[in-house]
Amino acid sequence: MDLNAIELFLRVVECNSFSAAAEKTGVSTSSVSRKISELEASLNIQLLERTTRKLRLTEKGRIFFEQTHPAMQTLSAARLNLQDDSHETAGTLRISVPSGLEESLIIPFLADFQTQYPEVCLKVLATGSNLKFVEDGIDLALRVGELQDSCHIAHTLLEYTHILVASPEYIKLNTALKTPEDLTQHKTICATNWHNDARWFFTKNHRVSVFELNESLSLNHYAAMQLAAEKNMGIAELPSVNCKLAIEQGSLIPVLSNYSLRVYNQEKLKLSIIYSANRYNSLLIKIFKNFCIEYFKKYRLQATP
Repeated sequence: MDLNAIELFLRVVECNSFSAAAEKTGVSTSSVSRKISELEASLNIQLLERTTRKLRLTEKGRIFFEQTHPAMQTLSAARLNLQDDSHETAGTLRISVPSGLEESLIIPFLADFQTQYPEVCLKVLATGSNLKFVEDGIDLALRVGELQDSCHIAHTLLEYTHILVASPEYIKLNTALKTPEDLTQHKTICATNWHNDARWFFTKNHRVSVFELNESLSLNHYAAMQLAAEKNMGIAELPSVNCKLAIEQGSLIPVLSNYSLRVYNQEKLKLSIIYSANRYNSLLIKIFKNFCIEYFKKYRLQATP
């Protein structure tokens, strides 16, 4: 069986397009179509239904995809393990990461990676924008939220929430906070939003409530928001992964923890590693991706009570 044809089939399914898969793999659309047809002939089954407007997996095609996708990943990992890392892991990786998670998640991870792979130069850009891989010269990205482009490959690394926190001193000196309605009596530290009023969205018992805030301070970086909360300046909304250590050390205390905060219309946010499908066979990207997945697997285990 032609492994290259299977690889192309997987890319077509992931991109939901022959032309997009061809662009990402660097071959012509006609070559992709021919390879898929040859694969179908060798299997004596139809994998894809093709029309002028859409592409759809047949039931047997779906089964074939589900069985070959993990198998090809295993084969790729085996090939990777047989190669000599001492000669193949030197190089440069350009990585986009979400602004605000650098101190709590990104830098500790990158430090561990460079300890194991000191010959790799990492060029990291922290930004709130989703950079484009080709136009902006990005090899990989760590991003929060759902994957928007089906021609990219994503692996979920971590799920986390946003929570409200305040310093013990602030809580001691201010009105008791039992429900979101009590926030009107408190100072709040919010993420900067120039164009809209500050709002927090709460969920309890599957009901969503919206509260407009009388914000006393707004900042555009989570580290600054956390420091402001630790300096008794009010109640801050922060990613749980950012303030985990501060809570353990007692410099911050969660408030309204019987309510769930919704951010980007979600209670849980995903941190994923994303890379372009046409870089799927890059050894350096595979090494970084595999290291990243294993690192955050251990992180999740350590975070579990």
